[in-house]
Amino acid sequence: MALGTAAQAEVHIGARLRAARKHKRLTLEQVVQQTGLDKSFLSRLERDLATPSVATLVKVCAALGIRPGELFGPPQSRLTRAADAPAVNFGGVGVQERLLSQGLSGEVMVLRSLIAPGGHGGEELYTLDADVTFVTVLRGRLEVIIEDAHYFLDEGDSITLSSRIPHNWRNPEAREVEVLWVTSPFL
Repeated sequence: MALGTAAQAEVHIGARLRAARKHKRLTLEQVVQQTGLDKSFLSRLERDLATPSVATLVKVCAALGIRPGELFGPPQSRLTRAADAPAVNFGGVGVQERLLSQGLSGEVMVLRSLIAPGGHGGEELYTLDADVTFVTVLRGRLEVIIEDAHYFLDEGDSITLSSRIPHNWRNPEAREVEVLWVTSPFL
């Protein structure tokens, strides 16, 4: 039989069911309560070790708040080529930023910044309407200010902080710094 035929295109829905359940922050026990199904069956279903009937699949999907068709479509993904990453401006001084990813539902934002010598995030500390910001220096040196604390990150160094705590950043060096920022969930 040739590759790519319908017989070989078996769809594995277990991982998608588990991901939907975890995204909703539901336990297996909570899904059991909503569906009346056996916990061990649901566990096997999430590991692709059990095959549900149409009625069972509809029950599970209803409990998870998803449409059954979502389980069989192509995986969600979003490709951003470096040359196609849109330029953005969040108000920093001496910075060129590219938006690498907004996640599939806007839940994560990834920026690549090139910060000129002396470039900074503004005159005052700021907060973001997000939970976590992760910063890693790809090239150069970056000063990150979190309230009264100053951290100097060299190439390869990273820092994770609450986005809701007043913070800022600046390039203290005489050369450009390249930084990757990951903020999640970005609301």
